[in-house]
Amino acid sequence: MGVRCLFVLVLAAWVVPIAPAMAQERDAIAQYSTLGALAAGFYDGTMTVGEMAPYGDLGLGTYDALDGEMIVIDGTYWRAAHDGTVEVVGPDTETPFVAVTFFDADLVLPVASGLDMAALGALLDSHVANANLPVAVRIEGRFERLTYRAPARQNEPYPTLIEALKNQAVWTVEDIDATLVGFWYPAWLANINVAGWHLHFVSADGTRGGHILDLMTGAAEVALDPSAEVSVLLPLTEGFATLDLAKP
Repeated sequence: MGVRCLFVLVLAAWVVPIAPAMAQERDAIAQYSTLGALAAGFYDGTMTVGEMAPYGDLGLGTYDALDGEMIVIDGTYWRAAHDGTVEVVGPDTETPFVAVTFFDADLVLPVASGLDMAALGALLDSHVANANLPVAVRIEGRFERLTYRAPARQNEPYPTLIEALKNQAVWTVEDIDATLVGFWYPAWLANINVAGWHLHFVSADGTRGGHILDLMTGAAEVALDPSAEVSVLLPLTEGFATLDLAKP
């Protein structure tokens, strides 16, 4: 892989250029590419998970050609595929979009049983201290129900993300122990990453995983880690210059 451009968005400050070799701050989120590019259909894997390893140990994303959901837990990269399989991938596995951080919890609190996705989101919202700053989240415990998805591998010419997800696989599982990880981004960063709470998971036994659509909590614990800095590694691939970000 070639050297890539990198810019750092320091929240409450400004965008500044940065040398690609600069060490990643622990209290920061690093991501490759943007949600805007992914939504427009840029699914070519032009970064490897091994290259992302120095930037964080918790996060999420997808894989080359939108081939499954990425879940990063304690530095391990999992892939939850459209056929329901879950595996740990190697460092040469390619990705078009990933966000990670070195997770150091600033706040840990219990989660009561019986919360659906909306109620859990409201609880987490109440603990976001600064609505300008993105927040990494990790939730561990028992879940009465998880409804989740994984996209199918796409073929060129790639459709938009909305079109691609029309063929996603969706499952519901009950009474499961799992680790959920993800981020909350404020709406003003929606072209960078998903606004609101965006969660992926892997089951405790490593057999299930994907993007959370809905849930019902059992007894669990949530940890939050806000970040005042987002580093975006910019792909050098020429196709980005021709992306039609106005497409639905």
